Amino acid sequence: MDVKMLAVGLVIGLIIGAAAGYLGGAGGAASTATVTKTATVTTTATSTIPTTVTTTVVQTVTPTGPSTLEALLRNGTYWSRCVFCNMLINDTRFAALVVLEGGHTVRTDDIGCIFRMALLPPEKWRALQRYPPEDVKRLVKVEKVFVPDFHTGEYVEAEKAYYVIRQDMKTPMGDCVLAFKDPNHAKEMNSTVYTYSQMLQLYRQVMQERGMPRPNWCRGGMAMHQHGG
Repeated sequence: MDVKMLAVGLVIGLIIGAAAGYLGGAGGAASTATVTKTATVTTTATSTIPTTVTTTVVQTVTPTGPSTLEALLRNGTYWSRCVFCNMLINDTRFAALVVLEGGHTVRTDDIGCIFRMALLPPEKWRALQRYPPEDVKRLVKVEKVFVPDFHTGEYVEAEKAYYVIRQDMKTPMGDCVLAFKDPNHAKEMNSTVYTYSQMLQLYRQVMQERGMPRPNWCRGGMAMHQHGG
């Protein structure tokens, strides 16, 4: 009896073991499916923001190009227009050359504009007020200024030239200022001759009196200096 019961127990044990193994295997398969499904769900969830979109966002930043002001400096806009007052340059006898740091060369329509430029920061120049101040400060740094000799047209460094005021010879902006390389030639036009620093001081006085370094020295206007013609 004990032997028979033992045999039955072994058979039952084998059956239970097999069933457990089968169930265990099924359970393992179910577990694997769950992992796979979880992985799939995770992948789907993380891919709701496609990697291609992320890449596009990073790569679609527009490369930095020249600003509007820089483009105009390059294309010669301020060669034909005064860089200070924006007036068209029609009479080159009074057009000064302004060399900027970085290599750009621009012009003014009147010699008087170079003194206004010297007294006001570039961001306050009439022609440049339309551009972002940071662009103006970065791009407009005056390195050298040259003025045309009234007799020969030869360009002379502004700080080494000699100047006279002729009220009967109106210039584009009404400054009536002429420049000369030779002080003797300047004296032939007017007995009162100014150096660059003296002219700058005259413009500074005008700015203190009128709020802007814009004199009206030409005949018919406000005559601050009675110079012979």
